[in-house]
Amino acid sequence: MKTKKSLPPSGAAAIALDSGKKETVRKNALLKCTGLLLVLFLHFSCGKDTDNNNNSRVVTYELTGNYTGTKFASYTTSTGGTANETITTLPWTKEITYNSNLTAASIAVSGNGGTSGQQVKVVIKKGGTIISTTIATADNTGSFTRSALVMF
Repeated sequence: MKTKKSLPPSGAAAIALDSGKKETVRKNALLKCTGLLLVLFLHFSCGKDTDNNNNSRVVTYELTGNYTGTKFASYTTSTGGTANETITTLPWTKEITYNSNLTAASIAVSGNGGTSGQQVKVVIKKGGTIISTTIATADNTGSFTRSALVMF
């Protein structure tokens, strides 16, 4: 008497079995990825904050570049007002300690009468740490405008 060997399923049964295995593998991989992302998130979000200047209210605006036209700056004052200033030479720096009741400050820099392609680099520091850098390039009329916001 011959013993029948057990053959692997074929046809629709094989596809269903194969699909079930693939689905289980996908679910396991998804769970592992989710777990890894959770561990990484917790590791980096629960660590001690090393940025001692994060809550600083001292903001420094720095302008540098090769722009030869007339330059203007309009910025939030320490009490929340607005000051307008003509910038005669680059580099230019303005440091302001903002009152605790302010939630934001801004600066707008513009120029006219320069040469197309000339640039002004605007760097904003909060507590000595650079929080924003942007470069304004004069257009074909020799003008530019840039603005930036600082949140407290």
